[in-house]
Amino acid sequence: MARHKEFDQEQALDNALDLFWTKGFERTSIQDLCTHLGIHRGSLYDTFGDKQALFLACLDRFQHNSEEQYYFILDEEGPTKEVLGRFFTKVIDYSMNNANQRRGCFMTNTAMEVAVSDPIVANRVEAYSIHVETLFYNFLLRAQKNGEIKGKHNLRALARFLATTKQGIHVTAKTAPDRSVLEDVCKVALSVVI
Repeated sequence: MARHKEFDQEQALDNALDLFWTKGFERTSIQDLCTHLGIHRGSLYDTFGDKQALFLACLDRFQHNSEEQYYFILDEEGPTKEVLGRFFTKVIDYSMNNANQRRGCFMTNTAMEVAVSDPIVANRVEAYSIHVETLFYNFLLRAQKNGEIKGKHNLRALARFLATTKQGIHVTAKTAPDRSVLEDVCKVALSVVI
């Protein structure tokens, strides 16, 4: 007879994401995870699998959370410049304030730390990047149909530029002396698009 889980799996996943985001994959031990999640090693393995499987689940959780934090803005109605401006403002807010630690973007951190040596993680990061590019592409396609963007750029290239700009904001926010540095980046990005 299977034992009933005596912890909130969703909360445990959020806690694992928090720990991986703060310490990184390599510096987070199984014991760190057990302590931070408040569960026994056996429960961790039974519920989430090994450390890599838990990490992959955290990447999925981060993607889901990102949709709720700021990507939804790209589907909002309104002038393209205003919508994109709101999106980047939210990205700056999130980047500079995530748990007051300026940890940047979990996915970007993962790309720089783990994806270079782990093909499974690299595939997950690549899929996320393609997803983000597609979100921007669809946003730009609607804007083009409304006659609101400059026609000199290929939309796919422009979507890649915006995705890279967003990731760059996350990285820069880790050390930016003040918000105006990131706002300058956004102003230039908006001038390229609109």
